[in-house]
Amino acid sequence: MPYLRFSRAKYPYACARCSEPIAKGRPYFRDEPHPFARLRGQAETRQLCLTCVLGEKTAREFLESLGDPRQLPLGFELTRNGFLKFPPRIELVDISPQILHLLSVEPERLWGATPAFLEDLICNRLDAMGYELKRVGSSTYQKDGGVDILAWHRAPLVPCLMAVQVKHTALRDRKIGPQPVRDLLGTVQTLGLNVGLIVTNTTFTPDALWVAEQRPLLVRLCDFDNLCRWLRNDFLQEHEWRDLPKQIELCPGVIIPIPR
Repeated sequence: MPYLRFSRAKYPYACARCSEPIAKGRPYFRDEPHPFARLRGQAETRQLCLTCVLGEKTAREFLESLGDPRQLPLGFELTRNGFLKFPPRIELVDISPQILHLLSVEPERLWGATPAFLEDLICNRLDAMGYELKRVGSSTYQKDGGVDILAWHRAPLVPCLMAVQVKHTALRDRKIGPQPVRDLLGTVQTLGLNVGLIVTNTTFTPDALWVAEQRPLLVRLCDFDNLCRWLRNDFLQEHEWRDLPKQIELCPGVIIPIPR
């Protein structure tokens, strides 16, 4: 609303926002379009009640301060011709839900994501899963020891520290080979971490999958299809339990089946 004019109603109006009546003679605001728009007939003037513009509390204070029509509460001022001047305001709005919805509908946008954006997205999804996070390094290209993110569950019964490596590629046909998997596996074993996770916006070669399959409790791979599930808040499907045994023998003759 770039041109709000304070005035008194010459006729009865209904507020264009809340439809509340504005009685004749009562103060109100006119939402006037840009002068060029008015000349071209592209916009119409709207009448707005004080509550919709200023809020209920400030509207009451404004009505009490009409003895000084040049100064409104909270720093609002009127120009000489009656236009309302708003002080500059910066408002931060979290648009993560809108971004996640867009990506869930058009996941192919992940192929054009920047490395920093992809890393931020992984952090967002891990946070939604209940993990506390610690970013390693202050930028995507800073030395990080082969680990981009450290993650641990907020309320673990058994402490578990996970190392996350984000592998970004702008080429949808480029697959991640076995070397990054071996590197992360070595990092997990050297540092005494519990598990390593590699996430990519593409997929992995058969050799990379084979290396991960040899140590399934130490390294996990998350590809484009997994990311698509994460975007839908689908974090755990039945196949994620594939590495649990079907049954376990606690002692001779005592065999406990593991439900799937």
